[in-house]
Amino acid sequence: MKRFVDVVLALVLLLIALPLTLLIAVLIRLDSPGPIMTRSHRVGRNGRMVKVWEFRTANAEPDAMETVGGCQGEELTRIGAVLRKFGMGRWPLLLTVLRGDLSMVGPRAELPRYVGCYPTEMRKLILSVKPGLVDLASIEFRQEQQLLATLEGEALEETYVDKVLPVRLEYAKRYIESQSLLTDLRILLWALVAPLLPRKAA
Repeated sequence: MKRFVDVVLALVLLLIALPLTLLIAVLIRLDSPGPIMTRSHRVGRNGRMVKVWEFRTANAEPDAMETVGGCQGEELTRIGAVLRKFGMGRWPLLLTVLRGDLSMVGPRAELPRYVGCYPTEMRKLILSVKPGLVDLASIEFRQEQQLLATLEGEALEETYVDKVLPVRLEYAKRYIESQSLLTDLRILLWALVAPLLPRKAA
């Protein structure tokens, strides 16, 4: 049932968003030099590597998402600031949902080096399910990327590993232990409303 809902929602959203998605691609190209999308490699279910693509929202190299928390650089583009605010930069991930590597709702697909920081039992639990396009932690702490973008080097790594990652893991654990179709629908609805509300950092 979860896979069925994933496919139906992804298809519907892709069809609805197609005209705007094409417009976003043109605006990114006109707004600043660089690729339209950026890529990263994340750890999926059972440790399988997943390649994900997102709209570029900052002045950065194509592989800049291979950084802490998926930060793409400190300087947001004009269109990138809008995409970040409304969570539109992740729309290309709907194709990854259709492919079956992601679910609409689930724990965040993390970079390999940070999965290595998970406690053993927590790693087994989180990698036992398919990662998601949306998770409650990302909705609750939508200012995470702006917070991390102010840091560099060791301070950036330490902040993410010591402060941000434990919170994300706890949210993921709570989701997995109580997941249901109703829970997924509630999180998706919350994801639609959240961009209109004040933000808070982890």
